[in-house]
Amino acid sequence: MARRPKTLTNELKTLQKGEIMKVGFLSKKGHVRRNWLDRWFVLTTEGLYYYKNRSDPKPIGVIPLFGCRVDEDTFQKHQNVLTCWTAEGKDYPIRASTRDEMLMWITEINKTAEERSKKPRDYQGPITENPGAANKQTSVQKEEPPTKGAHGGKSDSESDDD
Repeated sequence: MARRPKTLTNELKTLQKGEIMKVGFLSKKGHVRRNWLDRWFVLTTEGLYYYKNRSDPKPIGVIPLFGCRVDEDTFQKHQNVLTCWTAEGKDYPIRASTRDEMLMWITEINKTAEERSKKPRDYQGPITENPGAANKQTSVQKEEPPTKGAHGGKSDSESDDD
């Protein structure tokens, strides 16, 4: 019998799971160096996955949605910042290009997290692919990458601490 990972985050991190709800570029604040890095985000019914590049097949991280809450973070020095607080006690500051984009992400993440929290904690959605990595058309809204420095973060080719 296979051993279960210690946290839900480790379980979700290997492969993207769940139905895709929203995709787009946002900046994520690193947990170690605390700098802003542009990332490709994919919101699914299981978690908010983030990728170093739009075309990467595997995520570099995931924010689990079970028990997650998201709101505008007015304590950050930057504008258009939302923060995801997980049931595991971690916070993830994320910055959007505009206030409208931030509000759309907050609404979509909270709605999806509320639905996810109605299911058992160990529920596993179907495995899905990063729509940026799949070379086919999807019905998911796609966004163009921001120009370098659009969020004040580093380009995808620079190192990070995710």
